[in-house]
Amino acid sequence: MILEKLQKKKGKKWLLLYLLFSINISVYLLFIFLLEPFWVEINATVSGWVGFSFNITLLLIITFSIPIIYGVILFFLNLKKLKRTDVLSPHKVHVILPITLLIFYFILVSLLLNELGGYSRLIYQVLEFYSIFIFLASCIGLILFLYPLFKELPQLKHYLSDKLLAPKRKSIIILVFIIVGYGFAFTSPLLFMPSNVIYGDLPPKPDIIAHRGAACLGPENTIAVAESAIDFNIVGWEVDIQISYDGVPFLMHDNDLKRTTNVEEVFPDRKDEPAQTFTISELRKLNAGSWFFNDDPYGVIAQGVITEEQAEKYKNAKIPTFAEVLIFTKKNGLYLDFDLKSPSSDHPFHDNFFEILLDMTIESGIDLNKIMILTKNSKIINTILYKGASDILTGYEYENTGDEYTNEEYRYFYQENHPVMVYTIDSVERFCQLWCMGITLVKTNAPHKFQDLDTPIIFVPLGGYIAIWVFIYIIALTSAIVIKYKIIKKSEMINS
Repeated sequence: MILEKLQKKKGKKWLLLYLLFSINISVYLLFIFLLEPFWVEINATVSGWVGFSFNITLLLIITFSIPIIYGVILFFLNLKKLKRTDVLSPHKVHVILPITLLIFYFILVSLLLNELGGYSRLIYQVLEFYSIFIFLASCIGLILFLYPLFKELPQLKHYLSDKLLAPKRKSIIILVFIIVGYGFAFTSPLLFMPSNVIYGDLPPKPDIIAHRGAACLGPENTIAVAESAIDFNIVGWEVDIQISYDGVPFLMHDNDLKRTTNVEEVFPDRKDEPAQTFTISELRKLNAGSWFFNDDPYGVIAQGVITEEQAEKYKNAKIPTFAEVLIFTKKNGLYLDFDLKSPSSDHPFHDNFFEILLDMTIESGIDLNKIMILTKNSKIINTILYKGASDILTGYEYENTGDEYTNEEYRYFYQENHPVMVYTIDSVERFCQLWCMGITLVKTNAPHKFQDLDTPIIFVPLGGYIAIWVFIYIIALTSAIVIKYKIIKKSEMINS
């Protein structure tokens, strides 16, 4: 018998170590690939820390790939040795190194996930998106494993110490372990209901708000990128609004100007100063688009997602004023989502920053029903009401979340007809999950990824999902009964 032959071999634990080592590091590498929508942002963040352009994701892929190759080679070389000999005794280096690397990579991944913060949620979300297939594959595998398990079951008790446990107790422990393990595996699909299982009819596709104008398509917070985003069926755009030292609101996300303009060339002595310390005439001297045209950080120009004509506009893109944003938004009938970057306390327009924005918005004649200031801040809400702009959408009309609610909470909002906007979603899988749960609006840097989706990639009605698992349970139970019957009959024939 297979287990009896293996039982006679010594050193099998090293094979198990090499196998677990390879699988463990492979899972870590999978995490890196699941974070692909955020690679550019992660690289940019790390580059900011070290002060030069640094591709941390490529380094991580190489760093995780090398030990996987090492572990696979060790496994197959030692498996080959074990076939020729009864004793497996690896070199000390190949005993200490895999254990050391396991500890090192566990600490490394823990630190990375902690630093990544909200980004790391995507790992769980993508795995959950495909969990229907993961559950199915796991359960089918367990059904196929029933025959060798039942066949070798009488031998399993020999692997537990006779000094610690009596024979009868060992049999009970093994049986309980198998029942609990199989029970958990087969009930998990219903205990942990995937988000792409829909309750009732498929909800409408979420509308798209272009985050920073669609930062994956062009230079963020510019009119040029918003013009490109319109081609991908956006209904609105989100902008980061600051105010210049002389009182003119403009668009800029970062505190300083280095990342998205050529401030180091035009004002080298002021490159580290906050953007709000510049006058509007100084800000208008800067180029806010050539960096994207030159670097093509998301590959949209090379891939043809953006036309050559659109890309050419990026070369000379300027930092837009809020007045220009209002004109563009009104002309194209878009929603406008405010992200307010309040000036420091010593800024001359600190106290009336929001009032200036609100007055400009009202005076522009734009449809206030399409202005989104999704906050519940009482001071801001009171100012809106005082100015007679109650049509503006606030945090009381829309729930605005950085994807921090549970699946059950999202479904509850949909059932209660309470609109929700989720930011910032660049993963197709996560977009489809939110679609299945009835989210109203999705804020994204990459609207082009979702344009051609007529339905979620994977979704299953609740009734169909339950029917699948009832069928699987019947197959599993029938297989267990048939296999056990055949093994008993075969045993009786041998004994007779």
